[in-house]
Amino acid sequence: MTIHVGIDIGTTSAKCCARKGNEVVLEIKQIYEKEGTENEENGMQNPKLILETVMGLLEKIQSQIQHENLQISDIWTCGQMHGIVFWNQDSIADLDSLIHSSLYNWTYSIPSDFLKSLPKWDYGELHPGFGLVTIAWLYHSDKDLLKNFNRCGTIMDLFLTYLTQNSQTFISHHNAHSWGYCTREGTWQNETHEIIPSWIRLPKITKNCSEVVGAWNKIQCHVPSGDLQASVASLEYFENTAYIILGTSAQLCCLVDPNQLETTVLPPTVVQLPYSEKKHLIAGCAMNGGNALKSMLKMRKPENYSSDHLHKLLQELDHSPPSDMPSDLLIDPMFIPERGVTKKLLIENIKPETTDEQSLEATHQGIVNNLFSLFPISLLTELNIKRLALVGSAQCPRFRRHIEYAKNFSFVTPKSEISTPFGATNFSQIQ
Repeated sequence: MTIHVGIDIGTTSAKCCARKGNEVVLEIKQIYEKEGTENEENGMQNPKLILETVMGLLEKIQSQIQHENLQISDIWTCGQMHGIVFWNQDSIADLDSLIHSSLYNWTYSIPSDFLKSLPKWDYGELHPGFGLVTIAWLYHSDKDLLKNFNRCGTIMDLFLTYLTQNSQTFISHHNAHSWGYCTREGTWQNETHEIIPSWIRLPKITKNCSEVVGAWNKIQCHVPSGDLQASVASLEYFENTAYIILGTSAQLCCLVDPNQLETTVLPPTVVQLPYSEKKHLIAGCAMNGGNALKSMLKMRKPENYSSDHLHKLLQELDHSPPSDMPSDLLIDPMFIPERGVTKKLLIENIKPETTDEQSLEATHQGIVNNLFSLFPISLLTELNIKRLALVGSAQCPRFRRHIEYAKNFSFVTPKSEISTPFGATNFSQIQ
C-alpha cells in the first residue's frame, strides 16, 4: 500500500507523519535549533534553518518507509500562515547557495499609521504580520531592501518551490487569504500592485487545496494548506462541532455552510476564512497562545529562564495543578496585541512568593479566557455547537481543565497530538 506524507512547518517546530489508509504509521517532530543571528523576538526567523530541519525530517521518514518496503505516493504540506519570505529564483537549485531574506512571520509588527495608509482590502481587515502588509512596509521603508529577490511566498511555498525545483511558485487560497488582498475568486486584488516592488513576482493562487504543484523524486507534491485548516481537517467532520487549537498561537473555530452566515452577525474578532468548496471556516484567532507561557516565565525571571525549565514546569502542570493556587491571582496574557480589540497585558495580585507553577497556571487560564472572549460562547450557542474538539496542546490537562469550565459541551480529541500534518493529507478527501 502507498503512503501519504504530511508536513507541518510551524513557528517553533516542524512535524512530519506517514499515513497508510487512515492509520498514522510514523510521526516525528523537531524543534528548530537556536537561531542566534535572527531577530526572533521581533518576528524574524531564519528560513534556511527551517528548511534544513524540514528536509531532515522528510529524508528520515522516507528512509524509514523504504526500509519497510513501502512507497510514498504524495506529499502534503501545511504551516504557519501570514508570514512571508523572499528569495532569488535563480539560486533555488541549492539550499547552501540560496539567496533569501529573513522569514517575516505572523508576529512581525509595523507602525499603525502606515497600516492605516494602505488601500482597503475588499474582503477583510488588514493586520500587522499579514504577508502583503509586510512587503508593503518593507518596500516603503527601504526601496533597496528587496532588490536582490524576485520571488516571495510563505515558508511552505519556498519549501515546495525548492523541493520541486518549479519555476512557478504556488500559494493556496488558505494562505493567500492570510496575506490580505486576496479575493473570494482566488486572485490578487488590483491595488496589490500599487504597494509592492514591480520586480517581485507574487505566487499564483490555487483554489483547489489538492492541486499538484510539482514532484520530488517522482513523488507528487500538493499546494500547501494553512495550519489552521489542516488542524480542523485532522478530525472527522462532526456536525455541531467547534475546534480549539492551541500551539504557539490559539484558535477557536467552526465550519459553516455559506448560507448560515447570511443570518449570523459576527463580532469583529471573528473572521471568515476559506476552507473548501462547500464549507467556510469562521475563527477567533488569538496571537497569545503557548507563546504567552514563555513570555510570562521570561518576564518574571529573565536571568533564570530556559526552555528546559519551562518544559519541566509544563510537565508538572500536566500531572496536577498547584495545590495552593491563590483564588485572586489574575493574568490576562496580552504579550502580543490582539487583532480587533484593545486589551492590554493585565497581571493582578502576583506576589514575591508566587511560584512559577502558580503564575503559569493562571496564564493557562488567561489564554483560554481570552480565546472565549474573541469567539464568545454565546455565538457557539447561536450556531448550535454541541461539541468541542481539542487539537494540539488543548488536549493537555493543563489547558483542558480550564476549557472544560465551558459547560454544555462534550469533548473529542484527534488520534495524535501531532495532528496538523495528518490533517494536511486529508485535503485529498475534502470538498
